[in-house]
Amino acid sequence: MFTMTDAAKEQISTALSKQEDKAALRVEVTTNGTSEFSYGLKLISLDEKTPEDVTVEGGEFQIFVDPKSAEYLKGATIDYEDKIVKSGFKFRNPNKPEVPKLGDGPRSDLTGPVAEQIQRLIDTELNPAVAAHGGMIQFLGVRDNKAYLTFGGGCHGCGMVDVTLKQGVEQRIRELIPEIEEVIDSTDHSKGENPFYA
Repeated sequence: MFTMTDAAKEQISTALSKQEDKAALRVEVTTNGTSEFSYGLKLISLDEKTPEDVTVEGGEFQIFVDPKSAEYLKGATIDYEDKIVKSGFKFRNPNKPEVPKLGDGPRSDLTGPVAEQIQRLIDTELNPAVAAHGGMIQFLGVRDNKAYLTFGGGCHGCGMVDVTLKQGVEQRIRELIPEIEEVIDSTDHSKGENPFYA
């Protein structure tokens, strides 16, 4: 499934030797809406193992991994680096999470006032999609059938924001919420400091 270097095993063994109530390691992998996984290492007791866990032998200790994390870790290496500038565990993983894309087709969960529908759409679909580029969308409100948004993070000052807005965000909002006739970008992009695209 995955390999752990001797340097990493040594660090875990040392940590376990200092905690009598802990005897195993849990490795967790989660997605966070970006093109990289988030990793977690946690010392646990043997009775914290669940029936679904996959068990990996770590030499002096056992490693427990939930099935989804095990899938994400196939072919990965967990290492430990001790450097002057930065020390810590390092995951070398050939796998990458699927980056969320703007959806297609109808959604049955968009009900209620128009403003609430837009906010729900931004929270559940649009923001996870632009988060892959370090961006975020904030909904300001609706006036005269126009939705007002601002773009932040990597979208602020981004040269591609017009494309994102017109071909992605506005199209999706108008597709699902036909009461909206236009989507207005209220961001001052001239002050953007961290554009994803130069």
